[in-house]
Amino acid sequence: MTSIIQKRNFKILQVIVFLRKSSGSMKDYFKETKKLLEEKIPDYDTPQFKKLRNKIREKLEKKESDFLIIIRSLSILILGDWYNKEKKELLLRIKNNLLKNGLYAETIDKYYDIKKKGGLGQIQILEECCINHQLIIFIDGDGKGTIIDQNYICENYWFHGKVIFFIEESKFNKMKNDPSKYIRDFPTIITYKKEELLEKILVFSRLRLYRLANIIQTQKYRGRGLYGQGYVPWKYRIKKS
Repeated sequence: MTSIIQKRNFKILQVIVFLRKSSGSMKDYFKETKKLLEEKIPDYDTPQFKKLRNKIREKLEKKESDFLIIIRSLSILILGDWYNKEKKELLLRIKNNLLKNGLYAETIDKYYDIKKKGGLGQIQILEECCINHQLIIFIDGDGKGTIIDQNYICENYWFHGKVIFFIEESKFNKMKNDPSKYIRDFPTIITYKKEELLEKILVFSRLRLYRLANIIQTQKYRGRGLYGQGYVPWKYRIKKS
């Protein structure tokens, strides 16, 4: 124990000696840096400084504008029970809350009408919608249509990374200790109490899309991702697989 303490004290002593020796060079470094900055940056009340400030502001505003354009180009698909008026109204409230906060969202009933004959079936619509939306908000439910949605997404693992699965806290607590339950198929699971659902969906949707927009913007500057020459859209990647 004594030897460990001695070694530690010796290391501390070495650091102190190094800092004392380098204090002069550190002062010189800061002095030189300050001098260079004063030479490069004009006084704040001069026309040159105003011009420099405006140039920086323009670049920042453009970067922010480009970022917002990316955000608005990303879309959210909301999946959940909609087999009665109350459940349908909930999905519409979620969609309108996202739209009100600058995030584009759609519900699947825009494409599918169970009373209408002909046209695309539910699986065909899911194939189109899940590929063309960058985020899928899935709200756990017990309706036949919701179970079809759930099974489709669980079987197609390439959609798992874009799904945020919301489940009532009380239901999750009953299932969480049983790994055979279907919730194992969703990597991002958020629990909620009834009054929290709209706010939680907004918060986590915003976090996910802002993160995605930041990745896209960074890739754009590097000539990669969506803007790279070799980029292959998701729908073609899935068809190949």
